[in-house]
Amino acid sequence: MTVKGCGVDLIEITRIKKALSKERFKQKIYTEFEREYLSGRSAQSWAARFAAKEAVMKSLGRGWLQGVPFNSIEIYNNQWGQPQIRLKSPALEVAQDLGIKGFVLSLSHTKELAIAYVIALGEE
Repeated sequence: MTVKGCGVDLIEITRIKKALSKERFKQKIYTEFEREYLSGRSAQSWAARFAAKEAVMKSLGRGWLQGVPFNSIEIYNNQWGQPQIRLKSPALEVAQDLGIKGFVLSLSHTKELAIAYVIALGEE
């Protein structure tokens, strides 16, 4: 596998905490699966996943203004708790067009900031 792109995003948790009071924000940014998973979790968890979505967009070289909506990117944990990325249409088609076969994702946060780093992988 070769690196096809990378992205990093850093977000202030207070921005996400404030936005979470609006149901429209949750609907626009997070999938139903994510909203269920994050329900009752801290703003840090919501913010880290927001940062992950931004980092994925950067690794694709396209953002929501270029037709990749936030809720077409889903963040979930595998059986070991490691964060993973699942794409839905139209983000999935963008990744396929770029030859991206998978991603590596790392998340972290403090009380004030959340960060995500993504590496997009594909064939040579």
